[in-house]
Amino acid sequence: MFCTSFCRVFAVEWSMCEDFAKMAGESRLTDPSVRELEIHNLDTGSKYYVRVFAGNMKGLSAPELSIPTCAEPSSWRDVDQRPSRLDEKLSVMDALLANVQLHRETHQVERQFKESRVSPSARRKTNMRKSLKNIFSNTTKFQKHLRRGMYLACILYCDDRVAVSSEELLPIVEVDDNVHGSIHNDFHWLMKVACTWEDVRQLKQDMEKGTHSTTLHCRCKMLQAALHLQQALGMQDLGHFFYRPIKDSGGTVVMVTVNAVPEMKAVASSSIKWMSVSKLMKKLQPNTDQSTAHDMLFTSLPEKISYHKMCQQVLERGLYLGYLKLRSSVDLIRVLVPEKTPNVLPHVKVRTNSHVSREEWEWLQNLDANQVKEPPTALQLGFQEEIKEATSKLLNHLGVTEDQAVSHRLYDIEVIEFSPDVSFLLLLPPSEEVCSVPGQSDHLAHREGFLSLPVQIFEMIHMCTYNRAFISRYSRLSSLLEMNSLLAQHAHREAFSATELSTAKDRVREMQEFQFCLDDTWKGRRWIMDCLTYARDKQIRGGIPLGVLYAPPPSPDDSPLTDHRVMSPHFMMPPVEDTVGSQEFLQVDADAKSHQPGNLRIYAAYESGLAKGTSVKLHVTPRTTAREVINLVVQQLNKAVLMKGMAEPIYTDDQLADFCLVAVIGARERCLRDDYQPLQLQNPWTKGRLFVRLKSNVLAAIEQGNATAV
Repeated sequence: MFCTSFCRVFAVEWSMCEDFAKMAGESRLTDPSVRELEIHNLDTGSKYYVRVFAGNMKGLSAPELSIPTCAEPSSWRDVDQRPSRLDEKLSVMDALLANVQLHRETHQVERQFKESRVSPSARRKTNMRKSLKNIFSNTTKFQKHLRRGMYLACILYCDDRVAVSSEELLPIVEVDDNVHGSIHNDFHWLMKVACTWEDVRQLKQDMEKGTHSTTLHCRCKMLQAALHLQQALGMQDLGHFFYRPIKDSGGTVVMVTVNAVPEMKAVASSSIKWMSVSKLMKKLQPNTDQSTAHDMLFTSLPEKISYHKMCQQVLERGLYLGYLKLRSSVDLIRVLVPEKTPNVLPHVKVRTNSHVSREEWEWLQNLDANQVKEPPTALQLGFQEEIKEATSKLLNHLGVTEDQAVSHRLYDIEVIEFSPDVSFLLLLPPSEEVCSVPGQSDHLAHREGFLSLPVQIFEMIHMCTYNRAFISRYSRLSSLLEMNSLLAQHAHREAFSATELSTAKDRVREMQEFQFCLDDTWKGRRWIMDCLTYARDKQIRGGIPLGVLYAPPPSPDDSPLTDHRVMSPHFMMPPVEDTVGSQEFLQVDADAKSHQPGNLRIYAAYESGLAKGTSVKLHVTPRTTAREVINLVVQQLNKAVLMKGMAEPIYTDDQLADFCLVAVIGARERCLRDDYQPLQLQNPWTKGRLFVRLKSNVLAAIEQGNATAV
């Protein structure tokens, strides 16, 4: 260690040779307060040795080797060769956009040729209707009184001021005088349009040429309202939508966009002035008897501005542990997020280094598969302790009790990479509790400091924060393809001759190919959909249970025991005081076991498909029941079988009731009731072993217990 008060510079050298005979690189840190250095462009799988010199005006000190002395650059993706979600796909999107636009231009030339054959009188009537419409639509006038119907409002703010009209009203325009049923799909579609406001005019023109369905009619009016706001405010970018439209009891719906402008001059409109939020709030006198949508909009102004600011925040560099919790309704699935960071899941920071190495990830995979070939390294053990500390902190923050925590799972399919600097591990509730339904008890549903956002909205705000370039291209392509597909289908229905029909079919097919390519690219970035599908799957029941993660690290002799000898049936297993929790199964004092959690080792005394003597270590609480232990052990060994590439034996949820938990000492066995708590066992049973066996095979545990090496 160096004393930084006398250091003026640090010299860092790295080499593939242990004696540093040949240098691979070097760097100098001129700021002695900086304690870390990122080394780039290293060869994956090669060992690198690092040493550090401290220097001042007298020169450099003797070198100090790193701890550990060497390391191999690796990634968690090296374990199963999983591709990165951060792979550059913008070039694919740009090429697809170019093809769509080329197809669009070709189609427009054909359509213009057909329209040129329309009679001049018909064109004059169309132009006359458009000119009359423009006469009455050029006047900028915002809504003062909101009646029943749908409206679009825009909140523009700069520091502590907001843009209002000369009458001190927020910019609000009418979309439709009626609300046609549920607007969830239309609202989610409009959120995509908000990522590409410059295409509003073109989308509106295309939509007017399409079919006259109710959905298109409503969306066309939404685009007309957005275009009206753009013209009235003198700017294209109206910002992003607040996640929830305002609704009142009178049937009024207001969709609100929020945007921060760098300076007030950016709004080029003579009908707009700026007013402080506090002054605007003082002028408001809401109706105390029944809040209208207009009152609700003004009173929630600070909330919406704060939400917009929070959505722009990016997490600091590091590895985080997130919590996935869902709520479902008839037409939506919502995800739990913190109010202060609505663009990510509830989380705690695990460490500053966002990278997960192959060595660390392999250890988690081995824990999940119940396959440990050698004791954990210092790096693996430290990683496991970091996760254990983070899970405890996160669950305490969420109000999850220790009894509930044992059945939670660590998602071990992938590390979610938001960016090169921010990565997430995910903590999942049990599959039965991942998604709560209306009427189901859920302590997180009304917990302060959290929001429930629809999954589609969460994806949009998350992508806008961490993958803005990608989501902008995707939104533009998605909107253009949707309209082109509708126009192609419309042309296919109108086709009359064989030539027209063949051309229309080819156009529809091309649009379908473009859409398939776009969906495939989008699917590669939708980590939230993959995670929630995995978390809710009751057949997979994947993830590392915290009961396994919290248990002491197993040794190679734990799972499975490959060395065993046959003993006589009357052999009594001698108590071994220093192996409690190893060959025995309890790791708590007899006086404290009724109050403190402990660790159990449970052996499989049934046909599991694995080696004889296979066991599972679990961390349990005093309230953990025998039935919970049985289910967890059988499910863990099911996963171990699958990860070995075997198709059977796999025991379904319906078969779990056929198993029981027993304590065995020599030729004596005690079968535990399903509601019995194993940590409540008394002497002499604390000196024996726990087995899971089939209820029909009475002697399986006794025979295996007496045949296992002591």
